[in-house]
Amino acid sequence: MSAIHNAYPPALSIGRPLVSIIVPYLNAAPYITDCIRSVLGQSWDHWELLLVDNGSTDGSRNIAAAFSDPRIHLMSQPKSGVSNARNMGLAQMKGQYFCFLDADDLLPKDAIRLRLDLFRRYPEACFADGAMEAFNTETGKVKWTRSPWYYGIPFDALMRVDGSCFAGNTWMVRRLPGHEYRMPEHMDHSEDNAFYLGLSRQGLYVSTPRVVLHYRTGHISANSDPLSGHPGYLDLYKWMKQLQPPPSEKQMEHAWKKLRRFMFRDLLKRGYFMKAFHARYRPRPI
Repeated sequence: MSAIHNAYPPALSIGRPLVSIIVPYLNAAPYITDCIRSVLGQSWDHWELLLVDNGSTDGSRNIAAAFSDPRIHLMSQPKSGVSNARNMGLAQMKGQYFCFLDADDLLPKDAIRLRLDLFRRYPEACFADGAMEAFNTETGKVKWTRSPWYYGIPFDALMRVDGSCFAGNTWMVRRLPGHEYRMPEHMDHSEDNAFYLGLSRQGLYVSTPRVVLHYRTGHISANSDPLSGHPGYLDLYKWMKQLQPPPSEKQMEHAWKKLRRFMFRDLLKRGYFMKAFHARYRPRPI
């Protein structure tokens, strides 16, 4: 272990747990090297990196295979959606804690340690979160930083879709014995919101204002097309309806208003005026 790691003693109350980092990727050749290096540079070195190739055709897999660190594990499947790829990683992970990372994003060097420290400070916590910093892929300049502010059982906050706690790659999850962790495979947009909603009654959510994710912007990504997100919001609403125990009628009504507003905003911003109009006044699904 390097002197840098020795400068940060492990949190004694949680021992020295293994953290699983799951990275699905599809044609990520321009970015995946930096992504992997950001994991290799973590101040917490007891991790496993599960790289799941989702049918790449641009040489991404060869780039990933060039890294010889034994903590890095390569998997592959035919192109079948990001949720399916994440599920392959979830099925193979061995860590007591896990988090997701997209192949075009980066982890700050203390990203793992900061969230593990939250679990040390809050033994009852099941979810540890932190701030997300967006940077431009061309200039490297920071565009914005968003910090969560919620504390408590996160179900109600996620149903409000109010940004008080993120539903994305800033979360780290404590694995509970006997629980099977799976993404909804029919969803390729808002699938992380659905996933965390399904877990959110398990325990306490805590967060740090410090940055735990560098989020890349200014490039083509799965979230760039508002038409792909449109059915994703509808799928998320349907997912909310089938949760057990079910959300209240008030929660469902409020969630639909927020999701409908997101669809309207995204479509309008990109010039789909008629589609935005129809989304704005779309009745709530039965």
